[in-house]
Amino acid sequence: MGRILLVEDEESLRDVLSRYLEAQGHTCEFAENGEIGVTKVRDEPDGFDVIISDIEMPKMDGLTFLRRVQPYVESATPFMILTAYDEWRYAMEAIRLGACNFLQKNPFDLAEIHNAVERALELRQVYRLRHDYRAQLEAELRAKTRELQHTYDGTVIGFAAMIEGKDASTMRHLFRVRDLCRMLGRELGVPDKHMRDLELGAMLHDVGKFAIPDDILTKPGSLTEDEWVVMRRHPEEGADFVQRIPFLAGATDVILCHHERFDGAGYPQGLTADDIPLSARIFSVVDAFDAMVSERCYKAAQPASVAIAELKRCAGTQFDPGVVDAFERLLPKIEELMKDFDVRYRNELEAMGLGRIEDRGTRREQIQKSA
Repeated sequence: MGRILLVEDEESLRDVLSRYLEAQGHTCEFAENGEIGVTKVRDEPDGFDVIISDIEMPKMDGLTFLRRVQPYVESATPFMILTAYDEWRYAMEAIRLGACNFLQKNPFDLAEIHNAVERALELRQVYRLRHDYRAQLEAELRAKTRELQHTYDGTVIGFAAMIEGKDASTMRHLFRVRDLCRMLGRELGVPDKHMRDLELGAMLHDVGKFAIPDDILTKPGSLTEDEWVVMRRHPEEGADFVQRIPFLAGATDVILCHHERFDGAGYPQGLTADDIPLSARIFSVVDAFDAMVSERCYKAAQPASVAIAELKRCAGTQFDPGVVDAFERLLPKIEELMKDFDVRYRNELEAMGLGRIEDRGTRREQIQKSA
């Protein structure tokens, strides 16, 4: 038995049709014209099993009504029209628009109505099965996409660990800046389709250091001017590398521009303000904040208030003021996100197949031990 919406301006016709349908065990609701019908359908987009509408009605005719509710007709609810003998052209147009059948009126053929409603209810079941199947496929696709993303992320993190010999604290830094970049990106309106590129860029921002000689990377003292020239090539080396890998190519903007400064004093291109990609401006703020609030072997962790004050002091020179303002607005949410970070971090490493990553020491420590 079904729930049927009758859209008909003639009360006598509504009464005849509804009495018959209710005698068959169906439930009927009414709309005196198309405008009211549209409201009822919109309020209950999946609430009717069948819609039956007249063609000629005041305020809104049946064809206009059908056009207005066509998305629901196509995906959820079968639509049938009532037509007189001289309205067959309208009936054909209604079929073209998606109506599944038409019923003759004046007089009604009750047997025909019974059969048509039964066929419409069968079609309704097909719609439901199709919807459920599509939902199941979409759920499976999302699960496979998450699985594939974990695999890719494991490759990315594993690669970064191999190149730079990252210790456990720096590995956590990669995950934190990725999560914070995602949060800040949403606050600043980064489209979902570009969010993955931002996350990958955050995790691989220093990948270009693979091309920098170890005697420069691990030098204990200050670099010479010539050594700085070599060191400052790592954004371009990294960008050139990821551009060759399809699933990493979107990370190029962050990798190439993460050392650019808002005032133009950065490298490698000396870009200023909005010429710096937004993803790189986001990462610069997040990376600096996380470095300040994290404990390292050479420094104590700074309170978040101190880190925010430093970001604000450097807004307009090193950092984009708008990005800094957005980050400050998010600080309560950021602190909440970080409360359970270690649990999420360990779970994600396991999902990536990296659960056994050990604290192997920094690349500098490894090289010094082997010397």
